[in-house]
Amino acid sequence: MRKLRSVLVGTALAGALAAGIAAAPAQAATASTASTASTASASQAQYTKHWFSGYSDFGRGESRGERSNYKGYWYYSNGRYYFDIEAWDHDRDRQNTYVDFSYHDNSGWHTRRFATGGHGEWKFNISARGGFDGFRTHIGEGNSRDFDWGNYYRHSF
Repeated sequence: MRKLRSVLVGTALAGALAAGIAAAPAQAATASTASTASTASASQAQYTKHWFSGYSDFGRGESRGERSNYKGYWYYSNGRYYFDIEAWDHDRDRQNTYVDFSYHDNSGWHTRRFATGGHGEWKFNISARGGFDGFRTHIGEGNSRDFDWGNYYRHSF
């Protein structure tokens, strides 16, 4: 009986020790993950997102709820301006939605046109080195002859 008790106590002690050793790397890994997460959030917190949005105009027979819209943001980081624009075409009339993004630099105005038939998202960046000093966007919906263009959103730096 005494030997059995000693064996059980020894087994329990060995099990507790093994559990402690196994838990130590897990705790270290958790601390490392938390450290990595805080580093990642700190690197993301280095910039501030600036939001912009707009709606297309609406044509004859369309309601305001059938207009297309876009929403986007920009931020500056490491000498570049980063943009993320998302657009939705709500009326499902087989006409595309177009987002015109125009920017100005030392060489003048440059326009990029993005198109979608439903939902689209575009991410791109522009270097600040060429004198990038502003942009404007607007959205239209229709076919090649007739676009229901909305108002411009303008931003200067």
